[in-house]
Amino acid sequence: MKILLLDPPHQIFAALRMWMPSPGLMALGAYLEREGFAVEVLDSTTLKQPWSDLEQKLKAGKYDVVGVTCQAATFHKDAIHAVRQVRRCLPDAIIIGGGGHFTLNYEVMFAQAPEVDFIVLGEGELTFTELLNNLPEKNSDCTIKGIAYKKAGEIKFTQSRPQIADLDSLPMPGYHLLDIMNPTYYLHGMGTRMTGISTSRGCGDHCSYCSESQLWNAKWRGRSGHLVVKEMEMLQAKYGKSLFVFNENSFNQTRRRNEDFLESLGNSGLKCDFWFQSRIKDILRDKDLLKEFRKLGLYEVMLGVESISPAALKNYTKNQSAEQIREAAEILKSHGIMVMTNVMFGDVDDTEETLAAIFDFATELGDFLVMTLTTPLPGTRYYKHCEEENRIEERDFAKYDFMNPVIKNNAYNGEEILALQKKYLRKYYTRPIIFWKMFFSTNQFIRMAYKLIMRYAYYEARNMVWIQDNFQEVPAEIILKKEYWQR
Repeated sequence: MKILLLDPPHQIFAALRMWMPSPGLMALGAYLEREGFAVEVLDSTTLKQPWSDLEQKLKAGKYDVVGVTCQAATFHKDAIHAVRQVRRCLPDAIIIGGGGHFTLNYEVMFAQAPEVDFIVLGEGELTFTELLNNLPEKNSDCTIKGIAYKKAGEIKFTQSRPQIADLDSLPMPGYHLLDIMNPTYYLHGMGTRMTGISTSRGCGDHCSYCSESQLWNAKWRGRSGHLVVKEMEMLQAKYGKSLFVFNENSFNQTRRRNEDFLESLGNSGLKCDFWFQSRIKDILRDKDLLKEFRKLGLYEVMLGVESISPAALKNYTKNQSAEQIREAAEILKSHGIMVMTNVMFGDVDDTEETLAAIFDFATELGDFLVMTLTTPLPGTRYYKHCEEENRIEERDFAKYDFMNPVIKNNAYNGEEILALQKKYLRKYYTRPIIFWKMFFSTNQFIRMAYKLIMRYAYYEARNMVWIQDNFQEVPAEIILKKEYWQR
C-alpha cells in the first residue's frame, strides 16, 4: 500500500514571509512508520511550481491512499483544490481528509469536496492507522472510531475516539520525512537556524473565538519536558537548528512540565534561543521560573492580551484583567524577556474608543505589538454567534487570516474596521523610538523584530503586494465553479 500525506500548496502570509512544515503530518507520518507503513509526506508549498509539480508527483507516485490536511480556515480552498487534483490524477485512490478545519467543518468539506472518502475527526494517529488496516468497501458502513464518511449521499459518524492521554507514547515527529533545509522554511533575520516545534495539543481555556479550544475540547496535553529537549538536541545536531519557535497556542500551561523542561535543558548544555506564546495566568503562576527561562534562552513571550474592554472580554469568554496583564508584562521585562502583545480589534462592541484604550495599554507594556482583526473562525462559538446576528460580511475562508475584515460590528462595517486597524498600526510603528531601536538597541531580537515590521510597513505605505517566488495560481481545470462553492 502506497501512502501519501499531503499538505496542499499555500500562499505564504505576506506579513511574515515565512513557512513551517505541518506538525500534524510529521507526527502522523512518524507514527505510521512505527506501525510498519511505508509513507511519504509532501509539503507542496516547498515545490518550485507547486500545483504543476504536485500533479506530476501524484501521477508518478501511483498512491493507494492520500491524506490531505487542512489545519486552518484560510487554507480551505487550497485543500478543496488539492482533493480535486488528487481525484483527477488518481481516480481509484482513497482520499482521507484531516486536520482542524476538516474536523470542525466536515459538512462544508464533504459538500465542496465530495471526492473525499473519509474525514478523520480530531487526532489522526490511532484513527488513521486503524482505518488503513481496515479500509471498508465503498458505500459500506464504517465502524472505526473517530470517522465521518458518506453513504448514499448522507453523512455518517462513527463513535467518537478518546484523545490520546499520553503524548509521550508517540514517536518524535518525522522531520526526516521532509526537506527541513528547504529554503522555504525561512524567517527573515533568523535564517536557517530557526525552526518550529509543536510540543502540545489544545488549551485549557474556553475562548469563544478559538478553534483550538473547540477542536481539543478545552483540554491541554503536552509531551514531557525532557522529550522536548531531546527533540531540540536532535534538530541542532542533525540540522543545525538553534532558534526554536514553539508554534502552539500555549507552551507553558503546566508548572510540572515547565520544571522538567528547564531542568532537562539546563543539564543538556544546549545553546539556543527560543520563543513561545503564553496565557497571562501561567506567567503569573510561574514568575519564579522566569529567571531560569531567560538564562536558558527564552528571549520573547507573546501574551494573549486580545482586549481590555469588559464587553469584548465577555464576548470572547476570556477571563483576565488589565491588572493581571500589566503584572505579567512587567515581570517578563524585568527579566530581560521581550513582550509581544497580541490584541484583537473588531469585536461586536468595539469602537475607536476601545481601540485607542488597548493601543495605549499595549504601547506602554510591550516591545512589539501584533494587532489582528477579530475573526470568527468557522466551527467556533463566536462564528455561530456572528451567523445568528447576521454580522458576517466575508464568506471567502481564504481571507480568514486575522488580517482581513470578516464581520461588521455595532459601529462599523468591515472596511471601516480595517481602516482603523491600519491607522493605529501606523501610529505605533512610526514612533521615533521604533526607528531608534531598529538600529541601536542592544537586543538583537528587538532589532530583528522592528526591521521585520518596517519592511511590512514599507510595502503597506506604497500599496505594494509581496508575492512569493514560487507562487502559482491554481490551474483552471481544478478550480471549482462559483455555484459549487455556495453549496
